[in-house]
Amino acid sequence: MDISNETSELKNKESWEGFVKGDVLNFLIGHNLQAITVDDGAGKKGIIKKAASGEYKVQITSNETL
Repeated sequence: MDISNETSELKNKESWEGFVKGDVLNFLIGHNLQAITVDDGAGKKGIIKKAASGEYKVQITSNETL
């Protein structure tokens, strides 16, 4: 893998994490939901759940094909 591909993949990962922790979290809060799951269809998934304490737990996963 060359440097430009690695840089592009890092930007995509940061963009996905920013989307989940920003827009998706704001949607969950704005609609008073307890949990939400988003999937980009290409191996990335984000799960946000509201704990009983009121804290939001964020889990971001990805699958890579080598």
